[in-house]
Amino acid sequence: MPPFVWHGSIRSPEIAEQAAYYGDGFFANHIFWPKEHFMRLIELYRRRFEYYGHGGADQAIVGLGGQVFMRKNSQDAVAEFRPYFDNAPVYGHGPSLEEFTEQTPLTVGSPQEVIDKTLTFREYFGDYQRQLFLTDHAGLPLKTVLEQLDLLGEEVVPVLRKELDALRPPHVPEAPTHAGLRAALAPARDERELTEAIR
Repeated sequence: MPPFVWHGSIRSPEIAEQAAYYGDGFFANHIFWPKEHFMRLIELYRRRFEYYGHGGADQAIVGLGGQVFMRKNSQDAVAEFRPYFDNAPVYGHGPSLEEFTEQTPLTVGSPQEVIDKTLTFREYFGDYQRQLFLTDHAGLPLKTVLEQLDLLGEEVVPVLRKELDALRPPHVPEAPTHAGLRAALAPARDERELTEAIR
């Protein structure tokens, strides 16, 4: 059985259209550009998903990116990350760290601040099924990246799963998994095997 397909896009509405046409997932990069840009792409995908008969617009399968840098308290996070931000080719020499975190999903702060900001994404994009976080960015050393992963796994992801699951209406699907896809096909497979056995 093939895996679930995600079509990822930073700026191309054609990718949103393609994902909607096939009824596949649409992953909006949602990292370096303001949220309004990704709101337009996701809205296009949702409308076209419904147009092609795959379900209601709010049932479309959406994934979002985001980037984080965390420490136990926000002051330490900002102080430690600022030199990396200021000198990174992709961030540096443009908007300040404060401006960039205001305009994009970059969150530099405590785990609770990451949780709080990530929960606001639903307000702009509707219910969505996948959240990916960029943690290996701006030239951070491996030790620091691994510490970020520990904080995400221990303090952020469990809370986000619980909160987002509680907010998701019953008619909006959960995130697709390979196990879920196999289980959905099981009744049809069992019926085919029974039919073949009767013959």
